[in-house]
Amino acid sequence: MIGVSSRFISKKFSLSILIVIIAGLLSTYLYFIISYPMPTSTSPNSTIVPVNPSLVSLQLEIQGSEGVREFRDIAIIEVDEVDSLLFRIVDSRVEKVESLSLSGKIRLESSKKTYEISMPCILVIDASCPRITMIIPGYDAPLTIEPGRYILTIELGWREARDSGKVSLVFSPRAYDASMINLGSREPEDISNWVTAEGSTRSYALLVDRVEAIADASGFGEFKVYVWVFQSTGDDIKIFRLELTSIESGVIKAVLDVPVEKKEIYYQVMLLVKAKPGSYELRIKHPIQLSIDLRVRES
Repeated sequence: MIGVSSRFISKKFSLSILIVIIAGLLSTYLYFIISYPMPTSTSPNSTIVPVNPSLVSLQLEIQGSEGVREFRDIAIIEVDEVDSLLFRIVDSRVEKVESLSLSGKIRLESSKKTYEISMPCILVIDASCPRITMIIPGYDAPLTIEPGRYILTIELGWREARDSGKVSLVFSPRAYDASMINLGSREPEDISNWVTAEGSTRSYALLVDRVEAIADASGFGEFKVYVWVFQSTGDDIKIFRLELTSIESGVIKAVLDVPVEKKEIYYQVMLLVKAKPGSYELRIKHPIQLSIDLRVRES
């Protein structure tokens, strides 16, 4: 009897200790959950993430004089061929906030490559905002993007805010009228149906795959461009300089300086030109001068 009672008391004692340990662990867990909540970020409310949106809209709650908010995985940007992106605010609305200095960062992430774009001073209201003077690709000028399927995340940080309120922003991933993208020093497979610029000779030429294009779903028409220069002697050529000018307004819409290297006795480069509907003059200004007119029509 004494042995049985001892075993019974021992089991009760062990069970009591186990209950105390579990209660202690549970209390500790609840303490940390209440006292130290997990950091959060803003993601789309819907499970449907927009693909290749022409505009990206965000709403930012301003609480406190400074802070950071991350809008994670808000869009997918698919790049089938080499492309260029330029993120800029095209519309903004501020409610109740008296002063503000707002900057941001873009992150484009695919399975193979990640791009980060700083966006200083995207919105400044009665506040200071020093920034570097160098040109930031993707914010001040188009950034060339390699093919891939990219997840878009935008981080916004503010300081010198006075009063709580809300900021509504609309970004454009392609905030340009036209862009020229260097495809490298390669030759097209077949140029038999390409159009040659007037004035081209056996020593140099400017060619395009078409002179008229229809704008696609992104709002841009595309042209392939091929430039080559024959040079057997003389000073080496370092760059080709090209300009794309609106015929309607006379405004230069895109400029590209392309570094080139001699291959045997030729310098050559292939480009992709993207432009919104309109008429344009494509001109190479160095080391030769040739031009050809292009037109993009509405879809």
